[in-house]
Amino acid sequence: MGIGAIKEDVSRLAVKEQAALARWIIENLESTSEDEGAVDSAWRQEVRKRVEDIRSGKVNMIPADKVWKDLLGNYARTS
Repeated sequence: MGIGAIKEDVSRLAVKEQAALARWIIENLESTSEDEGAVDSAWRQEVRKRVEDIRSGKVNMIPADKVWKDLLGNYARTS
């Protein structure tokens, strides 16, 4: 069975069944240890850069209470 036939069959399923199948496919996608290692390495590099930006004063830190106040204030205006 080719991908076209599979797509056609899936399109006939109810939306809930399609969602369940999509969820199953995503959960069962295999990632290689190489992929995981590359992602881990990239995140470590990004964290190091962000820490250095903070330490060097390149970025301005915002106190958490101000972030929450602004966020909640914006949310209240949009809901």
